[in-house]
Amino acid sequence: MTHDTDPAAAQRAERAYDDLVALVQHGPRFHGTAGIAAAADWLEQRLTAVGWPVARQPVTLPGWQPGSVHRVAVQQPIARELPAWPMLWSGSTGGARRGTVEAVGPQGLWGDSMVWQKFVVRADDGDVVAYLHARDDGPAAPQPLPSGSDHDVAHLAIGRVDGLQLTEWIADGKPVEVEIEADGGPVDAATSDNLVVDVPGTGDGSVLLCAHYDTFFNTVGAYDNGSGTIALLQLAERWAAAPPVSSVRLVFFTAEEWHLGGSRHFVDSASSDELDAIDYVLNVDGLGRGSFVEAFGAPEAFSTAFRGALLQHAAATRPDLELVTRFPPTTGTDDASFYRAGVPSAFLTFNDLHRLHQPDDEPNRGIAANVAWTVPLVEHLVATLARPTRAAPPGVL
Repeated sequence: MTHDTDPAAAQRAERAYDDLVALVQHGPRFHGTAGIAAAADWLEQRLTAVGWPVARQPVTLPGWQPGSVHRVAVQQPIARELPAWPMLWSGSTGGARRGTVEAVGPQGLWGDSMVWQKFVVRADDGDVVAYLHARDDGPAAPQPLPSGSDHDVAHLAIGRVDGLQLTEWIADGKPVEVEIEADGGPVDAATSDNLVVDVPGTGDGSVLLCAHYDTFFNTVGAYDNGSGTIALLQLAERWAAAPPVSSVRLVFFTAEEWHLGGSRHFVDSASSDELDAIDYVLNVDGLGRGSFVEAFGAPEAFSTAFRGALLQHAAATRPDLELVTRFPPTTGTDDASFYRAGVPSAFLTFNDLHRLHQPDDEPNRGIAANVAWTVPLVEHLVATLARPTRAAPPGVL
């Protein structure tokens, strides 16, 4: 029976859709805001209702607020407004400022998980007014700035097409003059909670299963990552009725969008014995629409075993599945915190990048259907993936 004809999958999808709608009613779940605090309370209520105690782990990071103004207006050679979002930790322009755009070159984000094009905007006196970051694919979407960025200067994300237009004008020798205004900047420390639930198994083994429940400031994040959050919630409810063989620690991470702040804090707070007790980590982040799946893992032998187990489950249930793997894995989501510490880890996403960090990332039936398919997949993975051999934490290369 395929996923499309499975009555149980249809019921899970309907429940997933209803749960997504309930989750996003709390608004954007940006770290340190009322929205994520309300979502944490809602998740705790749902988990305790089926008998799972929830441990809260506060995560405090330097605070930042996006402000209300994020404007990039081209003055020359053609007057037009560019959709733009402030990058996390961006500074303010201190009002509207003008300058000329210069192409800088590639900009790595999340290590090299994303490679965007970067521009600097200079005033007539040579001072840096702002930086522009043109996305590699899709519309403008905010991301956190790389470590070492100048947080006193405004940084604004623009879309791929607008970046290509700036590049073409500059290559043609046309001066590109813009007016920029942004009023985001640092605030007091921001705190929200990791939520931890321990599910005892009936046999041996210990798996850490995680998903982040925070979002960027501009979205309610049904795809990124309300979907993974609801998948974990459904698994917790199923395991309350029929426990898995391996024990599972469920962790709903906060501050993933803040350079993995929640998972980094979790790993830093754990002892070496606690980390060694984890067979592997499975991270569910972004169950978007469609059939395009990315599944990354490390070390390499575990990546191969993870891919094989996924394909085994998909053979009978998702003949339309398009699977891409990558090794070494990307560093832009919570499994990377564990991989850096030498814990075998895997990451699963139905990639839907045009909804990433967008205001229209709202619940839809395609997301709900992929949540419904992922729930039994995760059960299959937890039941079949053996504890892998540890490898040394990754070095520079």
